[in-house]
Amino acid sequence: MKKILIVYGTAGIGHKKAALAVKAAFDEIRPADAQVAIIDSLDYTNPFFKKAYLDTYLFMVNKLPTFWGLSYYLTDNFFVNLVVSKMRRINNWLNSGPFRKYLIETKPDVIVSTHFFASEIIAVMKKKGELDSRLITVLTDYRIHSWWVSEPTDIYVVGGEGAREDLIGTWKVDPSGIKVFGIPVEPVFSKPLDRRGILAKAGLQDGVFTVLVIGGGFGVGPIENIIKIISSIPQTVQIIAICGHNETLVKELEALKPTLKDRLSVLGFVNNVYEYMASADVLISKSGGITSTESMARSLPLIVIAPIIGQETRNSDYLTSEGAAVKIDKPYELKAVLEDLVSHPEKLGRMRDAIARIKKPRACYDVAQLALEI
Repeated sequence: MKKILIVYGTAGIGHKKAALAVKAAFDEIRPADAQVAIIDSLDYTNPFFKKAYLDTYLFMVNKLPTFWGLSYYLTDNFFVNLVVSKMRRINNWLNSGPFRKYLIETKPDVIVSTHFFASEIIAVMKKKGELDSRLITVLTDYRIHSWWVSEPTDIYVVGGEGAREDLIGTWKVDPSGIKVFGIPVEPVFSKPLDRRGILAKAGLQDGVFTVLVIGGGFGVGPIENIIKIISSIPQTVQIIAICGHNETLVKELEALKPTLKDRLSVLGFVNNVYEYMASADVLISKSGGITSTESMARSLPLIVIAPIIGQETRNSDYLTSEGAAVKIDKPYELKAVLEDLVSHPEKLGRMRDAIARIKKPRACYDVAQLALEI
């Protein structure tokens, strides 16, 4: 019986969602000759390290985004990475004892990793001869950062040709060890759904231009200001706002409802975002790799607003260059862009055509099949 382990890290929601998407594909395929398990690698570190790992990231992107962007691009330099990576690996190694013990005891045949922390630890163990598992690293953004490159990795799964070129050109990865499958999202994102029923459940009307606003798993960004700007356009639109785990934001938006005449539905963290994507005409969000891929799986045009410098700007550059998204840097720019798209549905049609050219909604199945065959 082949043992397959899917590993993620809860530093942001995207890495976990990619791992769950691969697990969902396995659950659907139900291979008779494989056992599939899924874990959070950070659960196998000390509690302080796990909390600091997430809290530091959220603090940087929310409070010090410019410093985060500088750090992101600086550590992506080939020569800087040679120095910084050594210190990072020592720190990660010292805090990964329980994770390494788990791997040695369970001896998985194949590991599918959707987070660079796990991939790095596994690669070092392989190099030391402590583990002989095959390692598949699944990238959750559309361009490569040095953190994702850990040798020996057997296969890198990337979202597009740009990431493939990064691995070959900058990091000298053998092309035979790269698969352009896309970023995994759960199968339900590409299945037909009942728009009218979903809108009715949200207390909204079918036939009205619907804007979906997502603040990510942690409800970050100027969401309240965005809602006010949307409500100020002259055309009739309705809004679904998903606030993630940000309960304060939920309360702030609920207070806006009386002024919007039942044209606003406010939600906290949801497990069925695919339904709301199926009911919307356009999505306003950051350009995280998973959210962007989920929207493309649903053929939903994206307005990227104030992407975080680093991985999100790289994702938005990819999406806008392909014609699948529109990027704005300041919230006040949203009014003109949204008015234009509502008034000219043919522009949204061209964005959907662009999405159809580049989306890879079967990535979760392709990764699962690769794990079975490798």
